[in-house]
This record gives sequence, structure tokens and C-alpha cells, in this order.
Amino acid sequence: MSLVMFDYDGVIADSLDVHVKSFLAAFQENGYTQFKTAQDIINLYEDNVYRSMGALGMSDEDIDRVLASYKEKQDRLLEQIELFPHMAEFFREISIYHKVYIITSNTADAVLRVLDKKGIIGVEKVIGFETEKSKIKKIRLAMSWHPELKAYYVGDTKGDIYEGRQAGTVTVGVAWGWHSPDKLKESNPDYLVYSPRELIKILREKA
Repeated sequence: MSLVMFDYDGVIADSLDVHVKSFLAAFQENGYTQFKTAQDIINLYEDNVYRSMGALGMSDEDIDRVLASYKEKQDRLLEQIELFPHMAEFFREISIYHKVYIITSNTADAVLRVLDKKGIIGVEKVIGFETEKSKIKKIRLAMSWHPELKAYYVGDTKGDIYEGRQAGTVTVGVAWGWHSPDKLKESNPDYLVYSPRELIKILREKA
């Protein structure tokens, strides 16, 4: 058995369109008009998204205002979010043998609403930005609950891989998310997988 922690957006949920629409509108509403395209949003995930926002001169208060606006706008669009293929079967299978958590920069409430609607079972807990903005701290929190288990973090962006590594996990990049395989390789994940079945195989071999 291992501790397997997943990012949500771009790994489980095919949510880029909703995410971009919500974030762009939130930035514009709060006066950050330099954000105009999907790529502007994706670029924030070269690192922790909140650290990237801070590096652009946004204060903690500014970030919190944008996040509140983002949450309001995303909540209206949750019905549009689909999961990547075969996720229900994947989580049903993986949760039989492993402890499964979702560590996300999104809100836990939004994630849980989508997972419930899509019939996803087997997730121990979703830890979102309302708990802590740093994924490193959230990953380490989950690791503290299962210190005896080997820990994996599965993400789709360079920022995910950097934070998973800094937290002390084995890092797994997925090729179907927001950053391309070539972009992910720049962060040197321990593994790069092209399907959920590949991840199951890795976990089985390394158990």
C-alpha cells in the first residue's frame, strides 16, 4: 500500500476551459487586465500558482480577492466540467490498494461536488486552498497522517512536480493535462505516464 496524492484540475478533471474563463474574469474584475489569454493563466502554473501571483506584485489581500471572485464564477460553471475518461473505474481500483488523497489549488467544495456527481469513490480527503495555499504543506500534512507509507504526488504541471519533490514524494507527471509532456520533462518528474493504467502498473511494481 502507498499514499497516492493527486492534483485535480488537469489530472482528474478536464476543467481547463472553466478554469480559464473563471480566472480571467476574476483577474479582470479586480483590475489585473494583463491577463488576457489561456496561456497567461497556464503560465502561472510553472510554479505554485499563488507564489506566481505574488511574484507579479499581488499582495495576499489582492490574491484573496481574486480567489473569492474566481470561486463565485467557477461555482456557476461546475455543471460544464467533465472528468478525463475512465476516472471512475481508475479511482475505484486504485483505492482498493492505496490511500488516495486529492491535493489541489482549487476549493475542496467545488472538487467534492464534481466528484460526487461523477460517481468517484475511494478518495480519503480533498485538501483545497481554503486549508492552505502551499501544496508542499498540504502534501506534508497528508504524509503526516500516513508516515509508514511511500508517498506519490501526481500532477500535470511543472509547479506540481516541483512542489511534490520539495514535499518529499515520488513525483508522477501525467501527459494529458495542462502542460505538455515536453514541458513536464523540464521539471524532471520521477515518472511520466500517458494513461491511468500506466500509473497503476508503476504502483503495482513498486509496492
